[in-house]
Amino acid sequence: MIAFVVGVVPAVLVGQWIAGRALEPVDRMITEVREITDGRSLHRRLVVPMERDELGRLAATLNQMMTRLERSFAALRRFTADASHELKTPLTVVRAGVERAITRPDLPQETLASLEETLQEVNRMTELLEALLTLARADEGRADLHKEAVDIREIIEEAGETGELLAEHAGVAIEIHLPPEPVVVPVDRSRIRQLALNLIENAVKYTPRGGQVSVELGSHDGRVVFSVADTGIGIAPGDLPHVFDRFWRADSARTRTSERAGTGLGLAICKWIAEAHGGTIEVQSRPGRGTTFTVGLPRSEH
Repeated sequence: MIAFVVGVVPAVLVGQWIAGRALEPVDRMITEVREITDGRSLHRRLVVPMERDELGRLAATLNQMMTRLERSFAALRRFTADASHELKTPLTVVRAGVERAITRPDLPQETLASLEETLQEVNRMTELLEALLTLARADEGRADLHKEAVDIREIIEEAGETGELLAEHAGVAIEIHLPPEPVVVPVDRSRIRQLALNLIENAVKYTPRGGQVSVELGSHDGRVVFSVADTGIGIAPGDLPHVFDRFWRADSARTRTSERAGTGLGLAICKWIAEAHGGTIEVQSRPGRGTTFTVGLPRSEH
């Protein structure tokens, strides 16, 4: 019995060691593929082993597939950018015509209502095209940031003032908490304002009348942190992983019936703005309790 154990245990250990060594290239390949398929690294390729064995052929095949994917995604981004750009001019012409028609004093009420509804949809389409252009430029690395040292309290306060107007109209209370001392951060003022305003608008939109939105600026672990919290009905746990996906929209039951649907791109743009500044954006939500978006930004350039 002892001889059997003495003989088997080393054999098992040696077998495990050999299997581990044999599977190391496979593990490395799996890790590389995961890193490449994050959607932003399709330009990278797997290292093809010198030996033209099964692993070498697999790596070469995967590289060919990723080349085709990279070309397809590049073509899709170009189409999105070109189509959005080409549609801007016709929409501008349509909007100008509708705005001019609305000013006529002899319009029947029914016609006026139809024109106003048309203008709303034209504005929504314009907003969608601007968002598509922003994301297309970001994907191609052409969405430059114009950073400057800014007291970010000013940006949050500006966005908060706009949010207060929206909140008042929606019957929602809004509170803004800013620190007494300046919070100077190198950021693109217009982009950070866009991010803050998007989050505040979302919070107001998804908070029922009588609810509350809280905007807070502070710091944590050497980073500037600002959060937007609401007392809305929250987001279902199954939806949380998708809130930053493009064209994702919450269940219509979360919004007030009077609210028009958004473009489904606002939070995707927020995520891009935060990450382009070397920051992060996170969401926490509990159904029936509300939702909190938290943005963290570095205090200095990396």
